[in-house]
Amino acid sequence: MKKFYRTKWFREMLKPLATLFLLFTLFTSVNAQVLSVNQITEPAVVTSVGAFAPGVIIGTAVTVTDAVGSTCPNVTYEWMSSTNEEFTENVKHNLASTKDYNPGTVMSTTYFRRTVKVACTQPNRAAETRTGSILITIH
Repeated sequence: MKKFYRTKWFREMLKPLATLFLLFTLFTSVNAQVLSVNQITEPAVVTSVGAFAPGVIIGTAVTVTDAVGSTCPNVTYEWMSSTNEEFTENVKHNLASTKDYNPGTVMSTTYFRRTVKVACTQPNRAAETRTGSILITIH
């Protein structure tokens, strides 16, 4: 009597599971690469008495490679601001779509952060991550 794991039926049933595992592994690695490089640096001055222009918030350039070693062409940035760190009050989206952001004159205490979205073609997956927030304080 043949061992069950040697049957053709058993081997055929395992193929889809192996494919799913491979795709999950590739997607997880793309996501991990984005998380490791999406960082922002606060400007030199972050506190003032009254409205002021704090300067440019610098963001790292994000590049991710897909499963075949090609650079994922679709990397987008989205800057947002809020009056609280949880980004639940007075949230403004799409302030800029650039790597760095110059907030101009800040009138009240404001938090800033950046979202990076990456779309790869091999495998056809997308990843998104947000930075921590930077606080610009007005006393």
